[in-house]
Amino acid sequence: MAGVASRVERFSGFSDEAIQFFLELQAEQSRAWFKAHQDDFMRVCRRPLELLMFELHERLVDVYPTLSEVEPHFFRIQRDTRFSKDKAPYKTNVAADLPIRPRREGEDQHTTPGLYLSFGLDGEFVAIGAWHMSPAVLARYRGLLDDRRRGAEIKSIADRLQGEGWELGSMEKLKRVPPPYRQDHPCADLLKHKGLAMSIQPQEGISATAAFADWAESHLRAAAPMVHWIDRHLAPSPSGRGLG
Repeated sequence: MAGVASRVERFSGFSDEAIQFFLELQAEQSRAWFKAHQDDFMRVCRRPLELLMFELHERLVDVYPTLSEVEPHFFRIQRDTRFSKDKAPYKTNVAADLPIRPRREGEDQHTTPGLYLSFGLDGEFVAIGAWHMSPAVLARYRGLLDDRRRGAEIKSIADRLQGEGWELGSMEKLKRVPPPYRQDHPCADLLKHKGLAMSIQPQEGISATAAFADWAESHLRAAAPMVHWIDRHLAPSPSGRGLG
């Protein structure tokens, strides 16, 4: 239903009310306060995010064809505090991700390449890639980086995106190039990461306008070669028997 509604009601930007809501939530961090203001959260934060993600879903299906087989996933505003020293119950941002295709048999959820968007006090950006890789996928990835042709291919893509303002990242990054690879390896920086993701922040003010959708679409299109490289080289085969 939400996808149908999004074709009538269009994303027009995140309002100043959304930022004000997050500032008050940050100050309160109270379940009672959030429950009393939950309707405001849904109206000024969650609904604009839904509209934006469904709009991007429609716009990007030509460059990511298997988007037609998936739906956006919207993260909870509640924080998981079980293993955190910070016991604040709520995040001060809204976020969603969109895998580029359905997860395959035997595939770790963190290594299905996808698109990600965040808005709020905890970060305002779009991102792509695989934030974390399982040990088996990471070993294959490092082997590809050490391959002269394939390593040069993904390094060229990463270098181009960094030149356009994207930042390389992952859940974990080593301080040194892992053995057996040499410290001056051509792909040294990529080898240090235990994932392959990139993010970019919008210029100030654009997220408050409908043009944020245009900005996000443009950058997610530009990043498609990296997403497709990850999917082509690191995903399990469609049959589920090993990596493709």
